[in-house]
Amino acid sequence: MSGGSMDYLYGKIENATFAENTLLRRAFRRHLELVAAACRSIEWNDSGDGDNQEEENIRACLASGALLEEATASARLAMNELRALLEATP
Repeated sequence: MSGGSMDYLYGKIENATFAENTLLRRAFRRHLELVAAACRSIEWNDSGDGDNQEEENIRACLASGALLEEATASARLAMNELRALLEATP
């Protein structure tokens, strides 16, 4: 499959227009550029076109500790589901 599995979302993010008249907004623009690169990688891989920089591009947008935080949340969810299953099993 080839094409825009996410309707070319990365282009919409890249082309988002707003006044970049403060440091905060200019920093946000830079963040959007990183997010667009990550979305492009994901979209290309999901469409079968391939992009070997997906992990690098996603990591570039994440705050420090975000991956560990998500892994911890996933582990807690799995633990709660396992606990519920064990409690329901005679």
